[in-house]
Amino acid sequence: MDLRNGVVSAYALAALSGLLLSLSYALHPFWLAAWLAPAPIIIATLRAPASHRRWVSLLAGAFGGISTFAYHLTVGGWFAALLIFVLVALAWSSAIRLAVVFAERCQFSLALLSVPVVWAAIDTLLIHLSPHGSAGSIAYSQMNALPVIQVASLGGMPAITFVVLLGGSLLGLLIGKGLETDRKEKLVAGIAAIFLIGATLAFGFIRLDGTDRPSGPNTVLVATDSVDRRQTSWGGFLQVYGGAIEQSAKPGSIVVLPEAVLDLPEAQAEVAGRELAERAFETRSTIVVGMSVEGVDEATGRALIAQPDGRFHWYIKQHLIPGIEGALTPGTQPLVVASATTKIGVAICKDMHFPTLGREYAQQGAELMLVPANDFEVDDWLTARMTVLRGVESGFSIARAARGGGISFVSDRYGRVLAERRSDGTMGVLEAEIPLRKTASTVYTAIGDLFGWLCALGWVILTLLRYGLFERVLGRVRS
Repeated sequence: MDLRNGVVSAYALAALSGLLLSLSYALHPFWLAAWLAPAPIIIATLRAPASHRRWVSLLAGAFGGISTFAYHLTVGGWFAALLIFVLVALAWSSAIRLAVVFAERCQFSLALLSVPVVWAAIDTLLIHLSPHGSAGSIAYSQMNALPVIQVASLGGMPAITFVVLLGGSLLGLLIGKGLETDRKEKLVAGIAAIFLIGATLAFGFIRLDGTDRPSGPNTVLVATDSVDRRQTSWGGFLQVYGGAIEQSAKPGSIVVLPEAVLDLPEAQAEVAGRELAERAFETRSTIVVGMSVEGVDEATGRALIAQPDGRFHWYIKQHLIPGIEGALTPGTQPLVVASATTKIGVAICKDMHFPTLGREYAQQGAELMLVPANDFEVDDWLTARMTVLRGVESGFSIARAARGGGISFVSDRYGRVLAERRSDGTMGVLEAEIPLRKTASTVYTAIGDLFGWLCALGWVILTLLRYGLFERVLGRVRS
């Protein structure tokens, strides 16, 4: 009877952990859930009979993937949705069982590190290998916890993931049964973990405390239209947006329109660029418009930036949505232009899901990113906050104009959203002063994903230790 009750309680705890993971991965996540999520499943796996441990840990991971399954089904289809669901479940199961193995060997420090190291490593691999970049990271669950996300300025997204999951791992291991570990090791490792979490929060509060919001250029985000409507002539574009541009373009101001509001052949696009540059020169303003351009050999997603000196530049979107933008050819170069007060970088929508690109812009001196975007309404909040985090990592302010039900916003280098408006199909104008960076660039700009790659190495070492491969190698060397 006790065994049966233990199995039932283990599955109940696994379901609780799965619920917390589901809240963490949701399109509108609850930040505290991610801190608690590892604890119940670690306790459950430690208490469950050996024959049930794989299924208990898989249950928690499966529950964690439920909240976004419908979303992935909508935007990626059945294969993508099932693949992501299975991979998330397997990854959580593997990380939890790795921690439990070390816990039962009385290796508390290794057990404590297992879950945060594995998931920080997975974040790093996603950043550099996934066609969707950093999308799907549990780090984004913390976007409403500003002190927590400041650590991204040091170690990027993997640092957020590591610290958040460290807390839940510590709680689960301290409560879980069967930990006949050395008391001194438990005490030292526990104090070290608490100190690291406390230091992270202290760093976040200190970084935010006393930071003013220095005034910068007046920025106007103009958005209308729905996701399936765009203009196919320069005259049609001016009928829709011309009045709003005329009213918004003032000396020194920046006007940003969304992604793909206009479809033009390449020759007409050049004409549009010259005309828009004339307007920018006349009004002494900067104007950015997202459009699709059909060339002789290829089609591209572009942003046109017209400057007050009468010049204009093209930026070609580098990161395309698989399948949906399969007909477009990606660009290969960032675009940073100088204005009277700052250096401006231009990127388009999905580009900002890639921390490596944000870091590249910061290395080229960009203090302000202008981002035309075109969203799915269902993920409007999450995709907007993914963009916000790039500013924290690399130290720049962001002005993002979105259509398709998306969120237009202005944010600063600390991840504070200073103004925002959701596109609703009507002509919407969001106006705000955008703060410019007055301090040095971030540590993350300099070192990139060094912390994440160290975690990837740590994952390999932990795996080798789990299966005793180090001991075998040492034994052969000694013999």
